[in-house]
Amino acid sequence: MDQAASGEVLTQEILIRLGDRYASMFVRIWQPAGQSRGTVYCLHGFTGNGADFDYLAAFLCRNGYLVICPDLLGRGRSAYLGSGYDIDLYSRCLRALGQFTGKENHFVGTSWGGLILILFLHATRGRVDRIVLNDVPMVGGPKVDALRNAAIRESTLAFETRAAAREYLRAANSRMGQVEQAAFDRFIDNRIASDPGGFRLAYDPATTGNFEAMKGRRYDLFPMLAKLDARLMLLYGRESELIDRSALERVYRAGRDLCVADNLDLVSPPSLMTPEQAFVILGFLSAV
Repeated sequence: MDQAASGEVLTQEILIRLGDRYASMFVRIWQPAGQSRGTVYCLHGFTGNGADFDYLAAFLCRNGYLVICPDLLGRGRSAYLGSGYDIDLYSRCLRALGQFTGKENHFVGTSWGGLILILFLHATRGRVDRIVLNDVPMVGGPKVDALRNAAIRESTLAFETRAAAREYLRAANSRMGQVEQAAFDRFIDNRIASDPGGFRLAYDPATTGNFEAMKGRRYDLFPMLAKLDARLMLLYGRESELIDRSALERVYRAGRDLCVADNLDLVSPPSLMTPEQAFVILGFLSAV
């Protein structure tokens, strides 16, 4: 385990067994001073990585939480496999994080990361204390297909220089809201990877390999959500196209305790890189 210069965040590579071979998963570990209040696992979106949570993780760490931010396989600094990206693979990644279990255990899942979390907990009957789902596509359909198409298109992009990649990402994320410049720059830089021919976005194009087969597929994760043994919060940006209010109403009528914050930011998903959003999550995790 290597300690960063700040003395606040550590990094570790965890080996994930895949049959007769192993793959390395890169994990950022935000270790609080003194005794931890509990562990918070942060799961990034499909094209993101654990560095997307640097701002939130540092904030939660200062407030006493151990925060674990993996680059799931095929993203960021973790191994790129070229194939085999399915729920079984990602479940192996999540199981490997069990070594960080604390007296309380919480999850923050952004978009696809939250979807993977729901499937994992439903299949394993895992119990956690609190879950924050940030603009998660709970119901499949054309809007989810559009997200898949965007990921396929971006996975093929190539840039001659890092500056060109930065320019593309800054334009694509220009409406992230009132994010501090330093946090925004870190977010951009960690989404760029070197390539023999220049630079690309920091996720394996093969992660989109099953997207065409999934086109038009309908699903509904709310029945699974209702069975999870955890307190739940759903976050949405004001312009989110993924919020399904009729489905939320069904959850309420069924008597499921659910906290919804749907006005956090203009963009979707909310960046989780502003003080207001960080305090919303801290308040939910620490409420009696």
